[in-house]
Amino acid sequence: MQIVDNIELDPVGSRLLADLITCALPPGSQIREASAAERYETSRTKVREALVILAGKGFVQLEKNKGAVATPIDAATVFSVFEARISAEKTAAALAAVRANQDDKETLKAYLEELRDARAANDEDTFFAIDRSVHDAIATMSRNPFIVTQVNNMRAHTMRCWHFYRELGLTENPDFAGVNAIIKAVLAGDPKKSAGHMHTHLAKNLQEYNDMLAQQFQALNWV
Repeated sequence: MQIVDNIELDPVGSRLLADLITCALPPGSQIREASAAERYETSRTKVREALVILAGKGFVQLEKNKGAVATPIDAATVFSVFEARISAEKTAAALAAVRANQDDKETLKAYLEELRDARAANDEDTFFAIDRSVHDAIATMSRNPFIVTQVNNMRAHTMRCWHFYRELGLTENPDFAGVNAIIKAVLAGDPKKSAGHMHTHLAKNLQEYNDMLAQQFQALNWV
């Protein structure tokens, strides 16, 4: 879970977050401190501290007389996550276009070459690895730690939504052209185009959720 590494947590919190993202702890399920302490071979105090942090990041809900519950996921959750993510990553891309230094630009140029090779080989796994790295790099190039934190958090929530909905037929198609356009706009120092291409790229991802949900609703006509 590469994306988990970008959220600062202790080992217990990192393992708990990984289980929340992969839905090993299903959305809506209760997280009992005693069971979690046994699962992660730690103390209930450590579990409680991790739950408080994760509640602040939106992965857990702390409910009176019920304890901790893995935050439920529904269509509204998906659109809320993308609403926040698109806003944060558009800003990151615009800032990166004016703040990227020469080393940053060399890094982006290397990603362009890797994308070209992955596209020629029709290598989807490599594309998605590059895609994650590009999003990380552009967030870092914004030189704004608050945006970096927001981007990392929303990407983790996106990954959680993906794990939840893939069992219902969610597919994710590689957007080689979109990522390529984002990189070139940042390299050109054009904040408007950088933000625009980032918006388009993430909107395509959101459309995949929309298409999957539409198919689920359409299926109800035959029930």
